[in-house]
Amino acid sequence: MTRALMMTIGLASVGVEAQVAKSPSFEVTVVKPAKPDADGEDWDSNEGTTVIQNYPVIKLIRNAYGLSTVSQVVDAPDWLKDERFDVTAKVDAEEFHRLNTLSADERDKEFSDLLKGMLAERFGLRVRPGTRKMPMYALERVSATTLGSKLQSVPVGKDGRAIGGHHSNRNGGHWDAQGVSMEEIARLLSGRYEMGGRPVVDRTSTPGAYRFTMDYAPDNGTGVAPDATLPGLSDAVRQELGLKLVKTDGDVPVVIVESVKKPELD
Repeated sequence: MTRALMMTIGLASVGVEAQVAKSPSFEVTVVKPAKPDADGEDWDSNEGTTVIQNYPVIKLIRNAYGLSTVSQVVDAPDWLKDERFDVTAKVDAEEFHRLNTLSADERDKEFSDLLKGMLAERFGLRVRPGTRKMPMYALERVSATTLGSKLQSVPVGKDGRAIGGHHSNRNGGHWDAQGVSMEEIARLLSGRYEMGGRPVVDRTSTPGAYRFTMDYAPDNGTGVAPDATLPGLSDAVRQELGLKLVKTDGDVPVVIVESVKKPELD
């Protein structure tokens, strides 16, 4: 299952807060080593319970701090990338109700704070914000006046969320998304094999929420197959969404790991 989009995160709104003595925390957190034969990664949330399966800690840090790629987690020991864990985290009924009264942006920030608290409590994580100059892609519009035929605008409600739902599902070379912003499209492109590990920054200056369905020839790091009948990801983004990926270098927000430890397992 494709990980549900829990947070609206992107380079432009990273917000790496300094650690405080008492961080928000889940009521219950269970951390176990992932099964050795686990296939794929999964992130799901329902009724106040978040279940994360087969994730390396470096990806938990990436998500908690609103980063686009794991390359933005600096000075990380190797085990953060190599060892995988299953995490079940639950908020109590009162906190779940409170979260549901917040706006979309407020709810996203609260959830990020809960993740940060869990990482601090169970993994002893302490980080500090910084910037690094690194290769990246800028996501830009091909045309200042029109977008691609597959990229359709959707209305947004008072809570800031797209009417009609919000998701992004990818299966092989098929990508279906609903209610995503340009910033989210940039984040979702970041870290793909086709991007060579570069973060993607939204420079479209285009607000709103969008839906699209597109098909492309996947590239798992070896290039598009010579006999492919579909365009590669970058070409498909240009042809179908009316967006282009421009290689550049720039200062990118990072978090610098100051201390972290392996958790006591449940």
